[in-house]
Amino acid sequence: MHKGRSPEPLDFFIWTVEDVGLWLEDINLGSYRQVFEDNGVNGEYLESLSMFTTEQILRFIRRCHMKWGDFITLCKELRRIKGFVLHLCSFHIHDCIDRICSSYHHLKFGH
Repeated sequence: MHKGRSPEPLDFFIWTVEDVGLWLEDINLGSYRQVFEDNGVNGEYLESLSMFTTEQILRFIRRCHMKWGDFITLCKELRRIKGFVLHLCSFHIHDCIDRICSSYHHLKFGH
């Protein structure tokens, strides 16, 4: 990641703590940047939030001193970038399938 540049959503699984901080700034949750850094919240950790139990979520909110509305914003933004990643992956898979089918057609029929 380049210093000061927003992290790419496609790479969010491998975001560093610094990348997460830049993303928090982008989504207007920059006031949580330091506490996220202090707690070592990286992209892998953000991804794991979706598997947290209610008790773990509440502990995370308390540890980060988050307002409930801000946590909801965080979750919505995470869902948005996950959707972006899934959309891109889906697009690339369909593109690969099309190319494979086209290559197969050329090999089989010689067109």
